[in-house]
Amino acid sequence: MKLLIVTPEIHRLGGVANHYLGLSPHWKDEVEYLFYGKKSDTMSRLLTLLLYPIDVIKYVWKLIFSNIDVVVINPSFRKYQLIRDGFFLILARCISKEVVTFFHGFDVEYAKILKINPNLFKSVYNRSLFIYVLASDFKDILISLGITKPILLTTTKVSDSFVDNITIKPRRCVKTLLYVARIIKEKGIYETIDIYRAVKTRYADLKLIVAGDGSELNKVKRYVSSNEINDITFIGNVVGADLLNTYLLGDLYILPTESEGMATTVLEAMALGLPVLTSPTGGVKDFFINGKMGYLIDNRHPQQYIEKVMELIADEECCSEISSFNINYARKHFIASKVTEKFEADIRIHYK
Repeated sequence: MKLLIVTPEIHRLGGVANHYLGLSPHWKDEVEYLFYGKKSDTMSRLLTLLLYPIDVIKYVWKLIFSNIDVVVINPSFRKYQLIRDGFFLILARCISKEVVTFFHGFDVEYAKILKINPNLFKSVYNRSLFIYVLASDFKDILISLGITKPILLTTTKVSDSFVDNITIKPRRCVKTLLYVARIIKEKGIYETIDIYRAVKTRYADLKLIVAGDGSELNKVKRYVSSNEINDITFIGNVVGADLLNTYLLGDLYILPTESEGMATTVLEAMALGLPVLTSPTGGVKDFFINGKMGYLIDNRHPQQYIEKVMELIADEECCSEISSFNINYARKHFIASKVTEKFEADIRIHYK
């Protein structure tokens, strides 16, 4: 079987590109890529739009002459992306190629607009072989929009290099909280700092590491400084070995985010043995076992976060059990090679 994956350039920043970059070493089937949109971070928007017809021509050429069996399109749930990838889907079906649709991002507000008149949406995307989503909530919305094709849950991934040839010791003593995400309000950065500040009044040796970059970073630093909150380290955006080492510095992962598809950082933290405190949003709540993996807590209730942090600090045995469970669970379900294997198996089951 030969797959054609239609995606942004996989060596650029972005969730979809990063996902396929991580899967790329592990395909067993033959895979080709069609990269659309910006080819580099410096390419202008105008040039990107001018090159779109060339992307379409390349796409049709591959469909006709590259012996493609299944096309994988990757729209976000937004107007422009749905139109663009819907066009790719129709082109493929016109020449009898099967198409898998993978919704990585999901705009719930736009889904509400679509519900007013979902006929065009469902007439296009019901031509998919099946549809992948990252959360059961998204599956329910697609069904409400009239999608009748199979809708399967999948996950983002943790790089195999995170766990290969490395021994992770379960955490027992919580001395350092870790936050890894974009520094924006919606990801719960201020809640994280306030939770840390409250716990630190009782545990003076506690530290917080904040990894990430974003539009709110300078304001957050001023917030920390003006409130004289000590022992917070901002290390900026980290990738590769630096990201791995950052997780190894932490003892407890905290992400009181407002919304997610599937937070890859939660999966990475689990794979490296950190108990997790996060909010019940997106795909995390489809697999998360409260008490076994950490705790899901609504980000509107910071006091509950504070209490759970202090519980884990005080109960080393519980912390160690959660840490061990997360290591084993993540290695079985979230490692890139496992995710790739499941992806190919799902296609083979539905492809005729």
